[in-house]
Amino acid sequence: SSTDRYRQATPRASFRVTKPSTGATSRRSTPPLRPPPCERVGRRPADLPGYHALDLTTASGRDELRALLAAPRPACVLLAHGPSDVTRIDANEATAAVVHHGVTEVAAASGLPVVLVSTDNVFPGTRGGYRPDDPVQPANGYGRVKVLAEEGVLAAAERGPGPRMSPRMNLVLRVSLVYGWTDVGLRATFAQRCLEAAAAARAMSAPTDQVFTPVYIRDVAAVLAAACRDPGRLTGIHHLAGPTELSRYDFARLAYQLAGADPNLVIPCLRADTEWACRPEYSCLESMKGFIAETDIEPVPITST
Repeated sequence: SSTDRYRQATPRASFRVTKPSTGATSRRSTPPLRPPPCERVGRRPADLPGYHALDLTTASGRDELRALLAAPRPACVLLAHGPSDVTRIDANEATAAVVHHGVTEVAAASGLPVVLVSTDNVFPGTRGGYRPDDPVQPANGYGRVKVLAEEGVLAAAERGPGPRMSPRMNLVLRVSLVYGWTDVGLRATFAQRCLEAAAAARAMSAPTDQVFTPVYIRDVAAVLAAACRDPGRLTGIHHLAGPTELSRYDFARLAYQLAGADPNLVIPCLRADTEWACRPEYSCLESMKGFIAETDIEPVPITST
């Protein structure tokens, strides 16, 4: 079940190194999305082309990563540290910090352009509409770990060019709640859990006091693909969020409605009584208009996905 997958998810740290490529991609100009050619690294053994199973929680695993980045040198490095389980990271902050800091240090030292996927949890959550230039004040351990990674990526860009990097060529992309479908055996997203519960006509609880700007996974993938195809096109800190502010409760009710189930099966509660207790109350991000214009990708509303 989706609940079993959630509970049994194991820690992983992953990133991608993208091979040199030309051009950019967008929803309008290149549907469907074609990711750039890449080598993938993760902790889980997997029989996939170009996949490397490395334990990045260890120094030896990070040494293997350093060697992988050395030759042949890729066009850029995409850091998508896992797991994206905020509650688990909050309970294992020290271990997560070692992995995030260590992997970021290796990537930054390579002199390659780096794209880091970060989070809305770097903000305290006292209001909505957070912008990239707002000061960070992490709401939990997950946010603190991501801030460490952000600082490492941005500091490397400030230090100047490496063998293949220009100043300020690194990108930090903060995302709000990402929804979509996961592969079999991976922790289900909240949207997936909602739809599976709705299909089974099963009740579920969802907090009314956690508000975010959910963004569709394909929108995130499209922006990351564009950034990796043309390193340096987007630099600094940017936000990618959906166009609608929703509480987790409202999100669940909408998912039930779209699935043709009774939305009254969603039971309102407070996040303090749930697995989401450490999340900020408001983690809504504002996608900058210039960023949307630059990528030619505008996040779609949840009802369109």
